[in-house]
Amino acid sequence: MTKTKHVLNVQSRTLTGSANARRLRKQGLIPAVIYSKGAEPETVAVDAGEWEILTRGELNLISLKEGEKTQLVLLQEVQHDFIRNCASHIDFMAVKNDQKITTRVPLHAGHAAPAGIVAGGQLEQNMHEVEIECTPDTLPEHIEADVAPLGLGAQLHVSEIALPEGVKMVTPGELVAFVVTDPNGSADAPAASGATEPEVIGEKAK
Repeated sequence: MTKTKHVLNVQSRTLTGSANARRLRKQGLIPAVIYSKGAEPETVAVDAGEWEILTRGELNLISLKEGEKTQLVLLQEVQHDFIRNCASHIDFMAVKNDQKITTRVPLHAGHAAPAGIVAGGQLEQNMHEVEIECTPDTLPEHIEADVAPLGLGAQLHVSEIALPEGVKMVTPGELVAFVVTDPNGSADAPAASGATEPEVIGEKAK
């Protein structure tokens, strides 16, 4: 599925530290940092209400807007305040349209039910996200796997998932993403390994 363009308004901030972060949160703002290659991190603040609305859907690539200035970023990490049930800090990674990136995207089953369901089987999803490599302009919102042909006891490996043009799978192809279990004897599926944090190719995120 093609990505949706997400735009998020930000405002620069010069004061840092926990006391200033608490002050921002009381004002309905979330402190955030934009990391980029060859430059010092940029500290900004995000409106908490706008962020909450934006994160109701799937979110990875974002266009940060401050006045007339826009900057393309990947969502890198969100820290949560679980007591107040809200985001307390956000990290972004600046990217360029012609720069290849690796990131995780959600993995969904296609809308058509597997053939094995008719025989009493049950579809089980072993992986809920995969890691891919692409340029920002080809980054999909999520990857949808065609599970319709799966019969009773059949498995769908990562290598069998069709990808949009310009997207390369990084998650190991031998891992099993979906399986239709047989009520008379479940199919064995290897556990999915953990995916890495989103990062720009060739560099570690700060």
